[in-house]
Amino acid sequence: MTHRQRVVVVITEGAAPELLDRWCAEGLLPGFARLRSEGTWGALRAEGTPYEPPGLLSLLTGARAADHGFFSYWTCHDPSYTPRVLTSGDRRHPLLWQQEVFAGLRFASIGVFGTHPPEPFDGSLITYPMYATLHACHPRELQRELARQGIRPVHDVSVFWTGQPRDELLPALLEADVQRGRAALALLDRSDAVIVNLTSIDRCSHIYWQELEKGREHERDSAVFAAYRTCDRVLRDALERADDRTTVLAFSEIGFGPLRTYFSVNDEMAAAGFLTAGEGGAVDWTRTHAFEAVQGTHGVNINVRGRYRDGQVSARDYAKVRAELTGMLLERVNPRTGRPFFSAVRPREEVYPGTAVEAAPDLILEPADWRYLPLGDTRWASHVHRHWQSGWHRSDSYWAALGPLFPAGTAGRTAAPADMAATLCRTLGRDTPSDWGGTPLT
Repeated sequence: MTHRQRVVVVITEGAAPELLDRWCAEGLLPGFARLRSEGTWGALRAEGTPYEPPGLLSLLTGARAADHGFFSYWTCHDPSYTPRVLTSGDRRHPLLWQQEVFAGLRFASIGVFGTHPPEPFDGSLITYPMYATLHACHPRELQRELARQGIRPVHDVSVFWTGQPRDELLPALLEADVQRGRAALALLDRSDAVIVNLTSIDRCSHIYWQELEKGREHERDSAVFAAYRTCDRVLRDALERADDRTTVLAFSEIGFGPLRTYFSVNDEMAAAGFLTAGEGGAVDWTRTHAFEAVQGTHGVNINVRGRYRDGQVSARDYAKVRAELTGMLLERVNPRTGRPFFSAVRPREEVYPGTAVEAAPDLILEPADWRYLPLGDTRWASHVHRHWQSGWHRSDSYWAALGPLFPAGTAGRTAAPADMAATLCRTLGRDTPSDWGGTPLT
């Protein structure tokens, strides 16, 4: 009897290659180390600005960020200047399990942004809601079914950081990933592909990165190390299920590094006359030519007529204003370092050449020192307490796979997030669609 292939995709958001290298070498992460020694391991580099949504949607759709257009958790352009949460209704491309290439296969997905609200299909889904909701799974009885097995996945919104004590928050962050991992393996026997998103490394790296800066002798007491160990445990459980028809594919769409502070690009533009503040410090849109885009995009938007309610820049003047703004931003100096804030200020069509380029900010800023980053839209920056953070994303992370198509102990090529979807496709024995943005890593 011939058994068809199956795959478990484990996303370890925020895993930093240098920490993986060191802790694997020290024997502290046996799951990650097994992936290296018995499978294939390579680097992964984010497309454009390193942020979760671009990479996750590339996995979920097979499209590059430049084509799927999810550059943040929120819209980059809103006529009323209030970025809103992106939902499944904003997608330009169907999810993997909605595509013809996977006809006849069953998927399970747990905790991946871009899947909420849930859409019915022949499979299992626990979404990633950005707000409180009672309807975040499919079938509707899925979470009750898992609860009867003692498995209780929770959403990130329910363990949101609001300044609570470390000994209260950290166990909740770790347990959330433990439960997601248990849910993934509980659904494996009735699925051809299971995708599970683990977020504790990312969350702990944002909040507790400063603990790593106490010195290597203190690393094992850090919250970040605890998160890596938790994800390693999930990986080990998945690898125990690996056999001659099962592939375990792990990756992170982003890496991580230290942060010193965020700075307001709006303040820089106000000083140069591109932005005007009104009463109470709020932006006076009727006298503003440019403003900072939503967090995570490292972007700046031009206040274009027709795109925004109070647009001030005509289509004819767009290129002129953008060029002037580029020159000004490249000249701005970070007073903490004495160096320019930005090593490059690039037009969106250069960073994201694709069918969704109009959804990206007009300019993309490349920090000269990644410890000092653009603040982003002030409303959302305040909501998520950005100024409390001590770590932020980097472009470089990793991918690894153990299974029938991956030679043991082999170094693979540098991947992009869209390659993860193509690789999943190949492991399931399907041909990669010609309109996808990646190529298989097998």
